[in-house]
Amino acid sequence: MGKINNAPLGLLFYAITVNNKDLFKIIERKLEKKHGNVLFESEIINFGEKTNYYKKEMSNKLWKKYYSYESIISLESIYKYKHESNELEDQFKTDNKRNVNIDPGYITLFNFSLLTTKGYSHRIYLEKGIYSEITLFYKNKKYEFLPWTYSDYKSKNVLQLLERSRLFLKENLSK
Repeated sequence: MGKINNAPLGLLFYAITVNNKDLFKIIERKLEKKHGNVLFESEIINFGEKTNYYKKEMSNKLWKKYYSYESIISLESIYKYKHESNELEDQFKTDNKRNVNIDPGYITLFNFSLLTTKGYSHRIYLEKGIYSEITLFYKNKKYEFLPWTYSDYKSKNVLQLLERSRLFLKENLSK
């Protein structure tokens, strides 16, 4: 019989998509107030060129940015970050349409996962309507893709952010 341990520790991650670049600073301030300092952040990418998924609701002029936070968190109640992101998205709605999409996730030593409200075969139910999707797993000193890994999470910039974040986590867990 295996020993029951405490929940793993990880770093909080957010991917933010907006239809107005000015919203980045506002969202960043709100998230930093709630979760502390940003550890690493990506450059802004033109996300409207990469997907039509949000076109009907948010337009095809979209920008996206990725962030990790320096506070080490327990995954015990990780689902709550998706509830918080949904509430934050609601603050920026216009005519009942989103101007912001916020995708929270977490980085551990062994994987990177996104949180979602949508169930699917490769998503594990956590609690209170939230699922976790292992988006990348860490093996042989690098992140490996899965069949459902979104293309932007395969990009060099995002992988570098995740690798640097994972190294920070590893160094701080060993202290």
